[in-house]
Amino acid sequence: MAQKPNQRGATRESIKATKHNWPTRTSFSPSKYFRQHQTTLTESFMRLVNYPLASIMTVMVIAIALSLPGGLYVLLKNVQSVTDQWEQQSVITLYLFPNLEDTQALALSHRLSAQADVASVEYISKEEGLRYFERSSGYEQIMSALPENPLPIVLRVIPKQAVDITTLSSLQALRDQLAAQKEVDYAELDAQWLQRLANILSFGQRFVYALSVLLVVAVLLIVGNTIRMAVESRRDEVLVMKLVGATDAYIRRPFLYMGFWFGVLGGFFASLCILVLSWWVSAPAERLIDLYQSGFQLQTFNADEIVLCLTISAFVGVFGAWIAVNRHITTIELQ
Repeated sequence: MAQKPNQRGATRESIKATKHNWPTRTSFSPSKYFRQHQTTLTESFMRLVNYPLASIMTVMVIAIALSLPGGLYVLLKNVQSVTDQWEQQSVITLYLFPNLEDTQALALSHRLSAQADVASVEYISKEEGLRYFERSSGYEQIMSALPENPLPIVLRVIPKQAVDITTLSSLQALRDQLAAQKEVDYAELDAQWLQRLANILSFGQRFVYALSVLLVVAVLLIVGNTIRMAVESRRDEVLVMKLVGATDAYIRRPFLYMGFWFGVLGGFFASLCILVLSWWVSAPAERLIDLYQSGFQLQTFNADEIVLCLTISAFVGVFGAWIAVNRHITTIELQ
């Protein structure tokens, strides 16, 4: 009678029979556990070194994807730093009605000076305003030809609060209160530009956040696809490990460390790109700052932000590898 041919590989029944002959597990040893992880970490890195071209291409794609939101973050940080240095004493300009008498305007000036939220009030008469307008505009002859002075009395109210984004709402409330005075024709707060700048910064921050989320998802896909190909290329090795009874956690470990290395190296080169770009633009930026006689210093990634970038990139790499390994390792089954 002909013999039944042997099946190639191992079946689930043979593995179950083999498990009864395995030696019992020894007690947990932390030093041995960490040595195993250290060995796997080193081996994962050496696998990347053994395929330099593919590894460098993957790392640089991740670095470019991470450097875009990082560069925008540095740009917003510099803009925010500039706005912090622009904090200065605000001025609310009150244009009084043209037919208002000087005594009424002076009484209003004294009344406003007594308010708790007002630092001082500067009184500008019609004649002072006309002289200033003639000097600044150069229309002395035209203004002298007018039958009467068309300019109103102006009060420059200086609040006690300095102008910045946090105090802008209270300054606007003070402006509205002063505009409600019966002697005031129009009130103007010279910090309206700060509100526009705050809206621009808010839009920029949300744009950076949205772009960061999209690029992080892109990094997850890049790492996941790379790890998936690594799992497929080591399919026979995974089968052998399952044959000898290796757990899924043990099989996942080298691929997770591979994702860790992709993430860390991508974050490192992304930080390096941002630092190099900041150094490259620092010279023209300093010349521009000198023209405005400002003490502003161009900022880039500091040590904490570099560590944060490396941490986020490493987490993204490990998470992307974990998703890819968990999905594809279950498809590699013994016959």
